[in-house]
Amino acid sequence: MTGATVLVSGAGIAGLTAACALRQHGFAVELVEAKPALTDDGGIGLTLVGNALRALDGIGLARPIIEGGVAADHLRLCDATGRLLRELPTTGPWGEDLPGHCSVSRRHLHATLVDQARERGVRLRTGLRIVASAPAGERVAVEFSDGTRGTYALCVAAEGLFSAARGRLFPAVRPVHSGQGSWRARVRRPAGLDTSEIYLGGRYGVVGICPIGDSEAYLYIVEAATEDHREDDATLHHTLRARLEGLYGGRVPALLDELTDPATVSYRPLPGLIVPAPWHAERTVLIGDAAHANPPVLAQGAAMGIEDAVVLAEELARHGGRAEAALPAFMARRYERARDVVESSLQLARWEVEHTRDADVPGLMSRVSQMLGAAI
Repeated sequence: MTGATVLVSGAGIAGLTAACALRQHGFAVELVEAKPALTDDGGIGLTLVGNALRALDGIGLARPIIEGGVAADHLRLCDATGRLLRELPTTGPWGEDLPGHCSVSRRHLHATLVDQARERGVRLRTGLRIVASAPAGERVAVEFSDGTRGTYALCVAAEGLFSAARGRLFPAVRPVHSGQGSWRARVRRPAGLDTSEIYLGGRYGVVGICPIGDSEAYLYIVEAATEDHREDDATLHHTLRARLEGLYGGRVPALLDELTDPATVSYRPLPGLIVPAPWHAERTVLIGDAAHANPPVLAQGAAMGIEDAVVLAEELARHGGRAEAALPAFMARRYERARDVVESSLQLARWEVEHTRDADVPGLMSRVSQMLGAAI
């Protein structure tokens, strides 16, 4: 691969992290994004737990992300009235001076990754997508939507849940519905909120408030939902308020008055996906949600994509850029770990939806936590 460029398709979290990680190891990188601009696509916020921060720290990205977020070493679990049940530590073997988790706005996270990609010399191209690709000896020949062509050492498809590359290479693989849907709303950060508060035992599976900046937080619900359930975008704020009004205490009621604009609220069904091994064919490899996706019950959606990106760059560097050797090594480190996270997340979702009385939620979460704490 010496002297050849790696092509990354998709400027989401996994794609931008992959571009930065590959540059960290000295590879030339070109990134293409179908959207006309590099934006966070309207996302609100998310939590990066310790394993994600550890992976980012290994390529010099954790610190600038943490600086713009809200770092903590515990979560606060409450009942539906707001009464504190317990504080749950998030500390672990993540690395020196790294917090247990950090909650950030999608806007800050995306902007930081874009800035880092530019600073590291990634060639960024927007309004462009791959329409065809095929092996060409030890390279992959790619045709783009503007009619141009290029030849690359490897194509990294970080195109999200509806990846076109996955559709071309693995047409039989489809996402499955987890049985849940998720609401998120951007709100002000309540005074004194220093970590996420999760309200349990009410009408819905999980209701939470997550601080993501000095003045911002997001309110969320994870609830049972059918695969075809949709909401009217024009009335999202009214619907979310009606779902919560009078049902929860603590900090929740004061935030309901802020639900005045549907543009600050989102709703989406939560899918699950795991592409059978291997995630590569014809010198194209899938990473992130293109290869695996899960409901956010373990806060591992972004984390798994970040780990994919870092491990892929490491294996390419370790094998001297030889994709034929690096990709099997990448799969050996990633497949079982990602599969465990997807299957465990879907199991937790089923238990929540079915209100399973004998579910060993603490046992499952403890096992997954230990697995994630181990070296990638």
